Amino acid sequence: MKKKLIIALVLVFALGLAGAGVWAASSAGTESDPLVAMSYLTDELEPRLQREIDEAIEEALGGASAASGGFVGEELSAGALRLSVGTELMCLSGGAYADGELVDLTAGGVLSAGEALSVNHLYLCAGRDTLLSGQGEILLRGEYSAA
Repeated sequence: MKKKLIIALVLVFALGLAGAGVWAASSAGTESDPLVAMSYLTDELEPRLQREIDEAIEEALGGASAASGGFVGEELSAGALRLSVGTELMCLSGGAYADGELVDLTAGGVLSAGEALSVNHLYLCAGRDTLLSGQGEILLRGEYSAA
């Protein structure tokens, strides 16, 4: 008799716990009472995650610049640039030209003085103090200065 009473109490207790679990699962996360507010996701979490990702990328790159091996973007409409020997450049938009010889690493040839740079070609400056001018956006890696 005592054994049956204990079994009955355990079953009632288990059913009570199961009912409480079903009630909790059905009332959480509804449209009127969400688990996480959308404003928290868009106003707090997203900017914080974006900032952390940007910081991690910056740390991984180590502040890359033209001198440390990374490409730097420049706009030629503001004036000419003087390139040192060994400087690499890639023309992103047409209209740029050089007064010295550039080696076209993409096409495998030499670009003579005064010829226009081809878009999306990688060039290597072969002459001393080559002047790059014209219009367009370029990427540079190596030593250069405003002319």
